[in-house]
Amino acid sequence: MERCSLFSIRRGLWGLLFVVLCFCPALVVHAAEKPGDRPVSADTVGPPPAEIPAEDESQEQNKADADKGGAKTKIFDTVEFKRPLSSLPGWLSVLNRNKESPIFVAGRAFNKGTTWEQFRDQAKKFKDLDLLRFVTKFWNSWPYKEDIANWGVEDYWEIPAEFLQKSGDCEDYAIIKYFTLKELGIPPEDMRIVVVRDTIRNLGHAILVVYMQNDAYVLDNLSNVVLSNTRFRHYSPQYSVNEYGRWAHLKGRPAK
Repeated sequence: MERCSLFSIRRGLWGLLFVVLCFCPALVVHAAEKPGDRPVSADTVGPPPAEIPAEDESQEQNKADADKGGAKTKIFDTVEFKRPLSSLPGWLSVLNRNKESPIFVAGRAFNKGTTWEQFRDQAKKFKDLDLLRFVTKFWNSWPYKEDIANWGVEDYWEIPAEFLQKSGDCEDYAIIKYFTLKELGIPPEDMRIVVVRDTIRNLGHAILVVYMQNDAYVLDNLSNVVLSNTRFRHYSPQYSVNEYGRWAHLKGRPAK
């Protein structure tokens, strides 16, 4: 009885194992798998890596535009902080009015002997710093006139068309040089109109700074000489602006 019973039990177990192997092979395979090795259906994870779309190109462009106009090098040894253009409505007015009354168009006379086309052809002979000197010398030949005399107010930012008619003061020279160089191929993000404090004369002043050759050069209506900003120790910048933003400037603390 005991032998027959044990044999019967063994035969029953072998039969059960046979059924499992034949009809439920998945149970055996899955039991042998480690969690990290288990294959995952494509239905649950989306497309394979090669099919995942790259980041939208327009987003990349927006990021690049947001960074435009940033400093290529420190100007006057200051630290700058960017602010939106909306914080300077007078400059926004200049940008809008200039679009409505451009001067860099065919047949426009700058003075009795020079049209825009003639000026542009002469400028083609110059590159880099020589181009900055050419533009500076040309516009510095206009007489200096205070805003109060031209417009009856203490401060007025002229567009180039108004400068041609009435000339202007320091910021007006800087503005017309900015737009002239832009038309001649200098990217606007490489230029800043900078409002400074002249610590020698104790007066407010405005200049144009152009980033070039790993430096920042000053175009000033007080001189036809174009020099690195490092040569102007008496200029303390208050803020700077171009078409991409406005920047406040602070003197950095000397390193200990």
